[in-house]
Amino acid sequence: MDTNRITGLALTIPPIGAFILWIIWGLVLFGGVGPDTPQEYIVKSGENVTAVKILFPLVTLLFLIAIAGVGYIKKSMEGGPGSYIAGFAWFLIIIGSAAGLAEVGSGLAMAESSDNAATAAAAAAAAAAGGDPVAAGTAAATAAANSAIASSMFANGQAIGAVSTAFTMLGFALFGVGVWQAKNFSPIISGLLVVAGLFTVIMCLVDYESILMGLGYLGIVLSFVGLGVSLLTKKG
Repeated sequence: MDTNRITGLALTIPPIGAFILWIIWGLVLFGGVGPDTPQEYIVKSGENVTAVKILFPLVTLLFLIAIAGVGYIKKSMEGGPGSYIAGFAWFLIIIGSAAGLAEVGSGLAMAESSDNAATAAAAAAAAAAGGDPVAAGTAAATAAANSAIASSMFANGQAIGAVSTAFTMLGFALFGVGVWQAKNFSPIISGLLVVAGLFTVIMCLVDYESILMGLGYLGIVLSFVGLGVSLLTKKG
């Protein structure tokens, strides 16, 4: 299997899989509850802590595989039209993707703390019902502490995510400009990269918790698929 085919598959399958998992995560597991309702989102994360520990890193890994495919395209452009802007775009993508791992870590810590808070709250209620005020007080304090940690991790993750995603998406938009200059892919694909990237950057600055962020990600996924299919059907 040649490099073009491997890269094409990396740009086609993983982003589609990641987006499907993201939809399952948001609609099935979380029942449509998102970061735009922080307290409910934190509670849902705790209730689905096992799934979060699996899906959050998995979705991230799938997107990173696709980003590696973008890196191969950038390398193939070196020395030609659009190579300079593609190189700078790749720099932004790498910075944003690396920083985004901190958002993943914060999300996992949030889910774990939320689950611990719920467990401690249940223990406090049981102790109170059993007439043990000391144990009830200790458990209640533990629940409050874990709840505070979960809220802190949520805020931390959202702040990091807004900045890291903005860097990554600006990189995708600039990469679209580089692809347009190089004319090595359809202008529709490069245009979609630019539009989806800039739209998501604006959303990161305006309201990172908005459900409209999903439209930006969908645009990027479609762009990746377009790049991948172009490589898979390329002759020679």
